Amino acid sequence: MADVEAERRTAACVGPVIVHCSAGIGRTGCFIATTTGCRQLQVEGVVDVLNITCQLRADRGGMIQTGEQYEFVHHALSLFEARLSAESGQ
Repeated sequence: MADVEAERRTAACVGPVIVHCSAGIGRTGCFIATTTGCRQLQVEGVVDVLNITCQLRADRGGMIQTGEQYEFVHHALSLFEARLSAESGQ
């Protein structure tokens, strides 16, 4: 995710990042949810994974297909939150 964000910032063309896996709902949903959650943590200091997942599923049914994928999003955001806390000295 950090690599995609770094590339987006340095790209000559400004526009949205397009993410797609085989069906466009499992791994794609994980990537979008993780990106959204990281931004939410940076801006608000908290994250609501269930709300993010519900919004993604309202936009496209089936996003984040399995329990393991949902757990992955939670774990990734937990690691990101720990990194933010460490960087801020909390």
